[in-house]
Amino acid sequence: MLLDAIKSTPLLKIQKPASLKLLYQTIAHVGAFHDSETRYPPPKCHPETRTAVLSDISSWIRGARAGTRVRCRAGARRGAEAETPVHWLYGPAGAGKSAIAQTLAESFACTEEGNHLAASFFFSRSDPSRNNPKSLILIISYCFAIWCGNSQLRAAIDSAVKTRPTILKSAIEKQFQQLVIEPFKAIPKESWETLPRVVIIDGLDECLGSDSQRRVLTTLFGDEELRNKTPLRFLIASRPEPGIRDFFGQHCGITTRTELSDDYSTSRDIEVYLRDGFKAIVEKSHSDVMAHIALPWPPIGVIDDLVQRASGQFIYASTVLKYVGDEYSLPVERLELVLGLPLGDPDAFSELDVLYQQIISSNHNKARVIQILGTILVIKDIRSERWRELELINWWNFIDDRKVIDIVEQLLSLPTGTVTVSLRGMHSVLQIDSRIVKFRHKSFPDFLFDARRSGEYFIDKALFHEKLARVCMKITNDSSPSLRNYAMFNCLKHIHLAKSTTDLVTELRCFNFCDAIELYLRKWFLEYWFQPTPRYVSQSISVLQKYAKVLESHQIKTLSDSLQLGIYVTGVDRRELSKKFLSDLELLFALAMDCHYAPLGAIFPGDTPRNIDVLTGLSCTISFLSMKKIFLCLDPRLHSHSHSTASSSSNPVWHFIDFKRGRSRLAKHCLRTIRFDSCIKDITRWKQSLIFTWGYVYAQSRMSELLYYSPLDMELQHKLKKTIPYLNGTKELHKVLLWLQDFPDDQRDIPMEVTIRWCSKQSHELSDANLAFYLWGNFQRCIL
Repeated sequence: MLLDAIKSTPLLKIQKPASLKLLYQTIAHVGAFHDSETRYPPPKCHPETRTAVLSDISSWIRGARAGTRVRCRAGARRGAEAETPVHWLYGPAGAGKSAIAQTLAESFACTEEGNHLAASFFFSRSDPSRNNPKSLILIISYCFAIWCGNSQLRAAIDSAVKTRPTILKSAIEKQFQQLVIEPFKAIPKESWETLPRVVIIDGLDECLGSDSQRRVLTTLFGDEELRNKTPLRFLIASRPEPGIRDFFGQHCGITTRTELSDDYSTSRDIEVYLRDGFKAIVEKSHSDVMAHIALPWPPIGVIDDLVQRASGQFIYASTVLKYVGDEYSLPVERLELVLGLPLGDPDAFSELDVLYQQIISSNHNKARVIQILGTILVIKDIRSERWRELELINWWNFIDDRKVIDIVEQLLSLPTGTVTVSLRGMHSVLQIDSRIVKFRHKSFPDFLFDARRSGEYFIDKALFHEKLARVCMKITNDSSPSLRNYAMFNCLKHIHLAKSTTDLVTELRCFNFCDAIELYLRKWFLEYWFQPTPRYVSQSISVLQKYAKVLESHQIKTLSDSLQLGIYVTGVDRRELSKKFLSDLELLFALAMDCHYAPLGAIFPGDTPRNIDVLTGLSCTISFLSMKKIFLCLDPRLHSHSHSTASSSSNPVWHFIDFKRGRSRLAKHCLRTIRFDSCIKDITRWKQSLIFTWGYVYAQSRMSELLYYSPLDMELQHKLKKTIPYLNGTKELHKVLLWLQDFPDDQRDIPMEVTIRWCSKQSHELSDANLAFYLWGNFQRCIL
């Protein structure tokens, strides 16, 4: 269009001013106009999309010409008036800013109302001619001379170049004064209303360096006196980079803003764009290979999925359509690869990958940026619902979004403010506000997590978890409460998700889990929640089991092996713990261990009792226990007591809580409950007591398992034989008789030995339905 204007201008055909020719020769290679060949094909809005945002900005453009008042629907300056000299169109990378700017430039270069477009300049980071401000003012000035249709203005620009040819190499501040301000002074103000007044500058963020960006803005708008000496209005499109954002924040009185968000139905527009793009693939470009495909293709659910993945990025949708509609590809196959990313074709989003690589590479300290991003992403990862099973308590959202930056700086030992400064160049893909960091698009983490796409910027989540796991193990006793709490609550998940490196395994083997677990339990269940002893014991078993499970994933079984045997306790002072206290602890820990493997919720799917309710139902008398009096440990040799008053004792007395012995006691209570239920006369009245029903149901359900983990105790053998007639089910009978078989010959009476041998011989010939009959019948014959 500009070249056509040059050829069709009569003045140029006749006079051919040497100065304007010199100006043109200086800028001809740049290709920054909206209709330059170097930008072909330029990005443009689909006809049915972006209607709302185009309408709002178009109203501002028309108002700039007519002097009418219009209101902008989006952005910080809601209700801003049209005569504001600047309209800032901003949004994240790939949101479609350039397409909007291009569409507006084409629309207002020639309309029925006349020409509104005074000049256009499209920056490009990858083009050395367009990634700096050197040619900006020269191109704007030349556009005035060619497009304005005002001979006086054109003559003034021509005269300025002719009089001072060196102006073509001068600083942009001086060029703006002599090639823009001075020429407008040379024409009457009354003629301003008839001139094109809108200058569109796209991609200011692609002008390399925040100093250059601020310099452009300061040159154009920094001096209020200069602003009033031209009728120009500027549409600036850019990402919300810190320098640009700060400038417009300081000059909010002259700026109307439009933020590209879903306020403008972005998701709907992307859906329309995708639907029409796929339709063109089916009906036009690939009609031959798509003739057999059932319509509609793709299904609406797939388009919805792609819209969600786009997260407001038109570049994502554009890249998908280009990839799927490649001339030499099968669209169905290509779409399946896209939907399968990151396991699909790494080249599917090559354009998007180039954009992300460029954004990261523009940072001065790329390694630190990746370190920070990786840490933020793995912190987000451990908050995922799928890792909730590893929560020590049901407080999965413990990490406050407003504290993430503080946590990252502390975990990485960075000075305060480092994260904010390091990520200043990432605002196009990150939303950073009030110490909160959010990823604008899901496609950006997908890029970072795929080594084939991100290359040197690859974030290995497992390796970052490994680093944070090692950090957490070092800071469980840190003086900072927030850091200590983070390590306490999240160390387990980092270890579970970590890459099993030699360094990690070595540190895990040396790490004193006992102190870390005890500190957590005492703080959150005794001091903070004031939990009763049975609840505290259950939670301690749960926490220890979770640690054991995580360590086993790294081939470390020390904790799990120790946990099957028992646990040590010692008093916080020098006094001995009473035998009654220790005996009750054994019973509590035995029930807690059993409930860990067979949760009460599975046995009682309706109204689930507490552990203490089950013990009461089994007629177990538990004295009042205070866990504040003791410390727990799996191995006293590893217990440092660095934070306990017991450290004052040079030789604390440790007592071993034997889980097998505790299970044996629990099994005896179960046998007694089963017999008691069957012998009591007023069984109806007894069963009306729910708590005793809980005890009986638990006893019948878990007695054989408790026997399996119990030592071979003669008293227990005697009570079992008395209880066998009251057991329910074939499997229970079979299990208890097998347990009896494990007794040495000299500890087993003859009738039982005969019973077991007979049962072993006959059991393979009998069905389950008859086995119980024969087991019990033969047992009766033996004892009679």
